[in-house]
Amino acid sequence: MKTRKGVKAFLTISRANIQIGTLPHATLGMFLGANSYQNLFDWSVLIYILLYFTLITFACNLNCLYDRDVDRHYKSSLFHAIEVLGIKRVKILIFLELVLSSLLISLLYMRGHLITTILSLLGLFLGYIYSAAPPRIKAKGLFSPFPVLIGLYMFPLLGGWFLFENYFTAYFILFVIGYAFMNEGFTLVNMCEDYCEDEKEGIRTWAHVFGIKNTLAIANFFTAFGYLCFFSLLFIFLNLNAFLAILFLFIFIFTLTRSLKDVLNAFHAKNPQESSKKYGKKMPLWFVITRYPLFFATLLAMI
Repeated sequence: MKTRKGVKAFLTISRANIQIGTLPHATLGMFLGANSYQNLFDWSVLIYILLYFTLITFACNLNCLYDRDVDRHYKSSLFHAIEVLGIKRVKILIFLELVLSSLLISLLYMRGHLITTILSLLGLFLGYIYSAAPPRIKAKGLFSPFPVLIGLYMFPLLGGWFLFENYFTAYFILFVIGYAFMNEGFTLVNMCEDYCEDEKEGIRTWAHVFGIKNTLAIANFFTAFGYLCFFSLLFIFLNLNAFLAILFLFIFIFTLTRSLKDVLNAFHAKNPQESSKKYGKKMPLWFVITRYPLFFATLLAMI
């Protein structure tokens, strides 16, 4: 196997196209919890960011390994990437990612971040049980979205926050809830996109439990609920003297409105299955255009 081809295959099964939009996962909680930029110049911050990307890569690689029969039907690039690397090599990569994650989690524990350590371990556990068989929660119908909603969209923010704080604030809770439901709303469209392929392989998701149309309705509700949470937070940010932070927050509201419109269009289409495939491809774009304005808004709010 040529090195260049192998690297490309690894980036593919690591979902690099989606990971472009994942930096805010690791940093939003820290930005909201830190009192100043000086707080961010700490080894724990670097360890946590490295841990997050290791954990998400571990979860993506594991998902591609166990989803290869599903991906064979539709997401052929993921299936072929597994073929290029070979199942044995992918398993070795997953094991190394598990070892590195364990090492980084241990370092956080030794540096006194007990709550972040516990959350990281739980995130690792949820990343495993979501894809791996057994228990392969992603195929368990009603329970399928919860590892993603909690482990991917909530825990990273909470872990970053507890690097600096040891209590919750009302605005942070509202922020985490809004962020999690916004992202899960986008993810449910992607879930509907895979309806037929999942069904062929005996995978039951909310799209199979509630039907595609109803799941798209839930996606709209989740995204709209996230929108309302952030719109409420807008009034808190308006009290800041950070003009650029407010500007980026308005950009975020605009991009979230645009993304919400796409999710709504997917629901109102005459053929929800076709619309899910059409709009599901936009999920990486939705992540980027909503998360990065929020990233800069929270970063600049510390000024």
